[in-house]
Amino acid sequence: MSGDITIRELIGIEEIATIFPLQSQVSHLSEETFRTRLAAMITQGNYRCIAAFIGSRMVGAAGFWTGTQLWCGQYVEADHVVVNADQRSRGIGAAMMGWIEAEAERTGAATIRIAMILGRERTHEFYRRNGYFDDGLLMVKALSRGAAEFPEYVAGS
Repeated sequence: MSGDITIRELIGIEEIATIFPLQSQVSHLSEETFRTRLAAMITQGNYRCIAAFIGSRMVGAAGFWTGTQLWCGQYVEADHVVVNADQRSRGIGAAMMGWIEAEAERTGAATIRIAMILGRERTHEFYRRNGYFDDGLLMVKALSRGAAEFPEYVAGS
């Protein structure tokens, strides 16, 4: 299947915003909130986005960030990786991650990482099969502005 997949980078907010229908399969965000956050992400200057296509149909999308931290130097972090529900387990996610990994190598990153929600064992297993190691714990606390959107991260709830 992976031979039928074309991956390309999406440029600019209008083109990147075309991932909204895919993102809606795994997110509760309204299109307005999605666009507002996407604009802020792009403004930061270290966010990029790719999409996977079969013919002209977008079947997958993934964003990624570049940065530098003391512990690892330059890194790439994949973000909001999603494959259309009717196309999963066909090599699309692996192809997108391969593209991001190659770009990380090309740009001099030392590591690549991805944060995942607990309880999504199928997703966790996908990354393990693709050479990723569970080497951390992401701790989250909702602040007053995020309490309504993330009640699971409010102490005592």
